[in-house]
Amino acid sequence: MIISHRNRFIFIASRKTASTSVGIALSSACSLTDVITPLGADEKIRKGLNYPRPRFFIPWWNLGKYGIIRTKRKLNLLQQSYSSELKKIGLHTHISLQEARDKSYLDLNKISSYFSFCFVRNPWDLCISRFYWINRKRNSSAEDLNDYLFHPKLEKAAQIERNLYMLDGHVAVNRFCRYEHLQDEVHRLFKDLNLPGNPSLPKSKTGTRMDRRHYRDLLTDLQAERIAQIYRFEIDKFGYIY
Repeated sequence: MIISHRNRFIFIASRKTASTSVGIALSSACSLTDVITPLGADEKIRKGLNYPRPRFFIPWWNLGKYGIIRTKRKLNLLQQSYSSELKKIGLHTHISLQEARDKSYLDLNKISSYFSFCFVRNPWDLCISRFYWINRKRNSSAEDLNDYLFHPKLEKAAQIERNLYMLDGHVAVNRFCRYEHLQDEVHRLFKDLNLPGNPSLPKSKTGTRMDRRHYRDLLTDLQAERIAQIYRFEIDKFGYIY
């Protein structure tokens, strides 16, 4: 998530929609007072471009806990990963509007008055991309894909993604941008919001998907229908077709 007080926008980062690249580009428009959440290993890309780095993602009342976590990290005493520990005490990349508001990281006035947006992606293509990302460290088979698509976790993943832009059960963002027109959408955001900085998208998290075939060539009819059932909300709202 990025919260720009200077430019009055909120970027909600959905998964597998190039949100890392988009977040890096948007950070080039941020000021010293804006909120930028960390990107883990991909921070090296932002650093290399000399864009504003993560800041103000920990609320003041959790700064003490933040200091303890940083100290434990230096001493190799963390029970979980550094990023997992930070998610417990502040804003993070894929936090939902609901969580940000409920934990008082973001007040309702800013949610209603700032321009908010996120990216969406064709559900069939999204599922294939997520499958290859999850299995990026091992060889996967057609059987693995089928198991993934028919596992109950897929329904949970879809709901988590949907909840990113919902507030009290209702859609709460001003614009949905299409992953399928990624760079054009970012250029339009920079133009419409009159943002300074550089809208050109850097490359991140590339090279993890070895099979580049179209999703129609990878999915069976039964698998495609399974995705259609789980992502009926997105298909109906955004007009995606198989």
